[in-house]
Amino acid sequence: MSEGTFGNPEIVEVETDVLIVGGGMAACGAAYEAMRWAGDDVRVTLVDKAAMDRSGAVAQGLSAINTYLGDNSPEDYCRMVSADLMGITRDDLVFDVGRHVDDSVKLFEEWGLPIWKDKSTEGVALKDGGKPVNSGRWQIMINGESYKPIVAEAAKKALGIENIYERVFIVKLLLDANNENQIAGAVGFSVREHKLYVFRCKTLLNVCGGAVNIFRPRSTGEGMGRTWYPVWNAGSTYAMAAEVGAELTMMENRFVPCRFKDGYGPVGAWFLLFKSQAMNGYGENYMVKNADMLKDFAPYDTATVIPTCLRNHAMLKEMKDGLGPIMMDTPTAMAKLSETMTPREVKHLEAEAWEDFLDMCIGQAGVWAGMNIRPEESASELMPTEPYLLGSHSGCCGIWVSGPPDISPPEWQWGYNRMTTVKGLFTAGDGVGASGHKFSSGSHAEGRIAAKNMVRYCREHADLTPEPKGDITAITEEIYRPVRTYLEHKDKTTAEDINPHYITPKMYQQRLQKIMDEYVAGVSTYYNTNGKLLDMGLEYLEMLKEDSKHLRAKDLHELLRAWENYHRTRTAEAHLRHIMFREETRYPGFFYRADFPDLDDANWKVFVNSRMDPETGEWEMKKVPHIDLVEKHYG
Repeated sequence: MSEGTFGNPEIVEVETDVLIVGGGMAACGAAYEAMRWAGDDVRVTLVDKAAMDRSGAVAQGLSAINTYLGDNSPEDYCRMVSADLMGITRDDLVFDVGRHVDDSVKLFEEWGLPIWKDKSTEGVALKDGGKPVNSGRWQIMINGESYKPIVAEAAKKALGIENIYERVFIVKLLLDANNENQIAGAVGFSVREHKLYVFRCKTLLNVCGGAVNIFRPRSTGEGMGRTWYPVWNAGSTYAMAAEVGAELTMMENRFVPCRFKDGYGPVGAWFLLFKSQAMNGYGENYMVKNADMLKDFAPYDTATVIPTCLRNHAMLKEMKDGLGPIMMDTPTAMAKLSETMTPREVKHLEAEAWEDFLDMCIGQAGVWAGMNIRPEESASELMPTEPYLLGSHSGCCGIWVSGPPDISPPEWQWGYNRMTTVKGLFTAGDGVGASGHKFSSGSHAEGRIAAKNMVRYCREHADLTPEPKGDITAITEEIYRPVRTYLEHKDKTTAEDINPHYITPKMYQQRLQKIMDEYVAGVSTYYNTNGKLLDMGLEYLEMLKEDSKHLRAKDLHELLRAWENYHRTRTAEAHLRHIMFREETRYPGFFYRADFPDLDDANWKVFVNSRMDPETGEWEMKKVPHIDLVEKHYG
C-alpha cells in the first residue's frame, strides 16, 4: 500500500429517519417491523459491517430455538430468567419479550424455517396449532442450517436492497450539535472500498452484538481465536453507547458457558434432548454430590432452575479438587435412548448427534473426528470457556433502557420502549441489559418492539433536523489514524510487523486479553479476582487505551480489526469497573470476588449502573433499586 492508493477517502453522506446499525437477529426483526409501520413518511436504512445473510450470532446456524413459550406464561418466563441470573433482572423487559416472542417464531416457520413437530401434529404449522418437539421447557428443535439466511431474506425484502449498506463498519455514534443528549447519526467506513460513510438520522438502533475476545481464549496454537460466541462480536454495542453517554447496566455480568472442550461445541441438546449427564473423572454426578454447597448462594427461585453459574460453580470445585476431567456421558445416554428405539431410529439418533454440531459448530465435529470420538462409544470432555459479555443469551449485561409503559414502574420508563437514556438512541438483543435469555427468537422480537417505537419517535419528532456534532474532517482523520500511522512509519524497519512507532491490532488484542485474563477473573485464575488485582488491571487498561493511538492498519481489513479492538477495550473497562463496584460474589462459577466471596442480598440485590461522560471520559457508578414485578419463590 502507498499514500497514492490510500489517500483521503471518498465521503458518502446518507440521510434517513430510522437507522439500524447491525445485521443480526435483532436488526432483522427491526427492519421487518419498521417497514410495517413506516409508510411513505419515515425512511428506514440498515448498515451492517458484514452481510446480513450470515451476520450475527446465528450466522453458522442453530439446531434449536431456545426461547419459545408455547404453553408457558410470560410470568413463568420471568421467573426462569430471574432465577438463572441470580435474582437481578428487569421483569418488565423480560415479560415484554415473553408475550411477543412466539409470534416471531411463527413468522420464521412461515418464511421457510423447518421446525420439528410432534408426531400428533406433523405437517401442521405452529400458527395453526402444530406442536413443536421440545428439547427443554423453553427450547424447540429445528433444522437450522439456513436459519439466518431465511430471517435475513424477509428483512431485506421488507427494506429494499437500496436501503441496505453492507460491509460498512460503524465505529462512532454522533450526538446532535443543537439538542443536548440527542442522537444525530453515525460514522463508519467501508471494508471493501475506500469510502467513509456519514449517516444522519432522527433515531438509531444500536444492535451490534455482544463482546468476544476480550479475554484470552483457552484455545492456543492452531486453535487460537476459536471461541464460543462469534468472533466478530467486538463489544461495539456497549462501547459506542458508552461514548455518547448512554447509561449501562449490569456490565459486571458475564457468561462462561460449559462446552465440549477445544471445539466449543454446544451442550444444550445433549443435556436436554439426549438426556445426557455430566460426570467428574471418577464417574460421579457432581451436581448431586455438591448439591449442599449450592445452598450457600441461595436465594434463587427454587421453583424454576438451578442457575447456570452455580452449575459451573459445582464443576469448578471438582476441577480444583483434582477430580477431573469433566466428561459428558454420551454413551450411557444414547444406550438408554436406544432401549426403546428400532435400529433405524438409533441410526437417526446418531445422525442427530453429529448434526447438532454441523448445524452450528462445525469445528466440534472436526475435533471429534480428529480424535476418533464416536459419541455412542466415547465420553467427551467438557470445559468452562473464557468469559463473554452479552445480553441475549445466559447473560444480562448491556444498556439501561425504557420499558413498556403498560407494565414498567415510572422510574423504568421514559416514553419509548427500548430507548436508552440518550434521546433517539434505541437498542435490542445483546444491547438491552438486565434482561437475558432472549437468544435468537427473543432478540428478533425485541428488535421488532424497538422498531415500532422508533417509527413513533420519528412521527412525534417530525420537525427534528439532525445536525451531527463535530467536524467531519477531524473525525475522518481520527478514524483513519491507524492508516496514516502505518504509511508514515512502515519503512523505518525491515520487518513491518515489528516497529517502535506502531502496534498491530493482533498484538494489541493479545495485550488486552492478557490483562483481562490475569486481573479480571479469566481462565488462568479460575475466574478469581479481588480489589487489588482490579486496581492494577484498570491501570494497565489505561496504558493500553493510550497505546490505541498507535494502532496501525496496512489495509481496510486491519483498520476494521483496529477499531474492533478499540471497542473491546472500552467494553472491557466498563466490565472491570462494574466488577470493582459490586462488592460481592453475585455469579459464582462466572466470577469470584475473593475479597467478597459471599452473596450479599442485603446490600447488593440492586442493579449496578454506570455512565461515562462523553466530554471528559469520567465514569459515574451507582446502585439502582431492584423491584420484583412478578412473584418469585425464594428460599
